[in-house]
Amino acid sequence: MDEKYYWIALNLVPGIGKVIYHRLVGYFGDPENVFNAPEKELMRIDKIGEGIAKNILSFRFEEELKREIDLVEQEGVSVLTLNDSSYPDNLRSIFAPPPILYVKGELRESDTISIAVVGSRTPTNYGKLITDKLSKELAKREITIISGMARGIDSCAHRGAIYVGGRTIAVFGCGLNIVYPPENRRLRDEIAENGAIISEFPMSMRPEKMNFPMRNQIISGLSLGTVVVEAAEKSGSLITARYALDQNREVFAVPGNINSLRSRGTNRLIKMGAKLVEDVDDIINELPPYIRMEVLATPSQEEPARINLSEEEEHVFSLITSEKQYIDFITEKSVFPSNQVAGILVRLELNGLIKQLSGKMFVRS
Repeated sequence: MDEKYYWIALNLVPGIGKVIYHRLVGYFGDPENVFNAPEKELMRIDKIGEGIAKNILSFRFEEELKREIDLVEQEGVSVLTLNDSSYPDNLRSIFAPPPILYVKGELRESDTISIAVVGSRTPTNYGKLITDKLSKELAKREITIISGMARGIDSCAHRGAIYVGGRTIAVFGCGLNIVYPPENRRLRDEIAENGAIISEFPMSMRPEKMNFPMRNQIISGLSLGTVVVEAAEKSGSLITARYALDQNREVFAVPGNINSLRSRGTNRLIKMGAKLVEDVDDIINELPPYIRMEVLATPSQEEPARINLSEEEEHVFSLITSEKQYIDFITEKSVFPSNQVAGILVRLELNGLIKQLSGKMFVRS
């Protein structure tokens, strides 16, 4: 039997997490020997009580493994173990890396140069715009964007990278046979086509709450640094940042409105020493020198030519920010007649400089 099947099977045994998995393999040499070990020998391992030993010995190996392999093949997923040369080097170097990774898509050696972008599931327009901008500019420099495909900032980060033809990797807090959140099914497929979706969990594992801190550890472990765009004081994004610090990786934070609850976590990170991010150069300048030189040598895509605006259009455009504003407020500040402002807003939107939201609200694109 293929050695990899034993790796997969041991990951399916109830009660065996990453730390215990590593202890077992470290003691017995490989997963196959674990399954062939007597109960007394298993219980010599620290934290292996009678319960876990019995789980290993009573594991329905062929039945459970067949079910898992069938799902792997149906979903077009590949499985990497720590013994595989294609296992990500960044992740391999952390404490207790996942023994196996389920991968749909393609992991490349170039993905070593990667940055995690995470944040609130309910971001402000400011957060969305900053995430989109940073992700696009990093991806243009051939830096892979890592995130968790959650609602909000995560999804914006993945979409930004895909929009400019860059690479992105989504780390799941569930099995790859599950789409979570369900509305991101199409995004999941796009990520797999432009990078990879990965998980350490068995194929049918549900998105349980306890899974997401482990997911966050992989997000930071795959990356050279983690950028937090918006986060409340108690946020999963801050857990990712703490993992990054533990893994000796860089932590970056985008400053936010001091009156916004979604900025308290990021502003606090900056107080604690996280690198303040105003633009993509603030991230690139903190990368290791040999990587920074490689990134800077990568020509960024040319920015579109500056659109020539009239004096009136320039004035109205200057009044619109990353925070949504009602048309009446813009009109009042512009001192132009309302019909003139409405016409200018239409032209600015057609030129891709602003976006109209519901309720006649406007923001910069």
